[in-house]
Amino acid sequence: MNSDQGFIDLRMNAQEGQNQESFWPSFTDIMTVVVMIFMIAMVVLLLRNIELVHKLRSTMEAEREAMELARSTGEEKENISVRLMTAENELAIRRMQQLELEQTSRDQKRLIASQTDQIGRMKMELERLTQSKLQLTVERRSLSERLQRSNERVQSLQQDQQSLGQELSSTREQLRSARDQLASIESDVASLQQLQRATREQLDSLQQSFSEQAVQLQQAKSAMRSSGFELSTLRGEYDKLKVEYERLFRPARSPKGRYQVFVRYSKTDGTAKIEFATETHPNYQTVNRSQLEQRLTELKAAHSNGLYIKVIFPENSGLAYNEAWKFTTELHAAYDYYSQPEPPAPDLPEKGEGGVAPAPKP
Repeated sequence: MNSDQGFIDLRMNAQEGQNQESFWPSFTDIMTVVVMIFMIAMVVLLLRNIELVHKLRSTMEAEREAMELARSTGEEKENISVRLMTAENELAIRRMQQLELEQTSRDQKRLIASQTDQIGRMKMELERLTQSKLQLTVERRSLSERLQRSNERVQSLQQDQQSLGQELSSTREQLRSARDQLASIESDVASLQQLQRATREQLDSLQQSFSEQAVQLQQAKSAMRSSGFELSTLRGEYDKLKVEYERLFRPARSPKGRYQVFVRYSKTDGTAKIEFATETHPNYQTVNRSQLEQRLTELKAAHSNGLYIKVIFPENSGLAYNEAWKFTTELHAAYDYYSQPEPPAPDLPEKGEGGVAPAPKP
């Protein structure tokens, strides 16, 4: 080390001429410094490592405490959940009990109301029964009075009964005599009935013999007239066959050349209504059956070509089919030209169909 500058000269061979003994102390110093630096670094590292170990331990302890806290918190949470579920169940039970209590309260209120109404009705019934009791008391008094009067009447009737017993004994004697008379009358009636039966048997035998004689007489008369009636019967059958033959070949019914008559027939509430009109007087007039027949008779006599009668039944006429058919048939048979018989031949004296007599035989 240079004494002038105060520092050690570290250059190699800087002082060749100096003594070689000064090298090792400088090296030792340098190494000492290095070792010291290393030692200081090691101490710093050791201190830092110790600090880190302490921190790690504290962190592990904190983690363990946190885990313990989490475990205890979980257990407490489970306990709280269980307690919460228990509390909810208890709350539901309390709610159900509250609902039951409310329902019971409502039922009790309704029961109280019904009992109140029943008490009111019972009070009214009690008042009515009280009034009825009063009325029954009055009626009882009246009945007692009536019973007393009835007893008095019974006593009077018993007295009358004694007098009536005497009259009844006399009436029984009269009844016995009347029964004896009735028995004699019944015996007389029985004898008269026997006599009547015998008379009736004789009358029946006489009527039977009379009927046999009448039959024999009728047979004799029939035998006498059979020869005379046979010819007239054959003539009548011939006339009928001739009329039917002529009807078969007659033309169809037509208003042409005929005087037209219109008759409208209906029923209202069971009352017949007849309306009459003609081709010259088309306005309908209400007539009864006798007036209708009188006018048709006059028109038939006035018109030699005959009458064409048209019967009209309006809708809802109130007539049955048989009534309508009967009315139409009767009018046509009596006044319509088509239903009138043709005039018979001059040599036939018999009466034609429809009640119209033929022309006399010359």
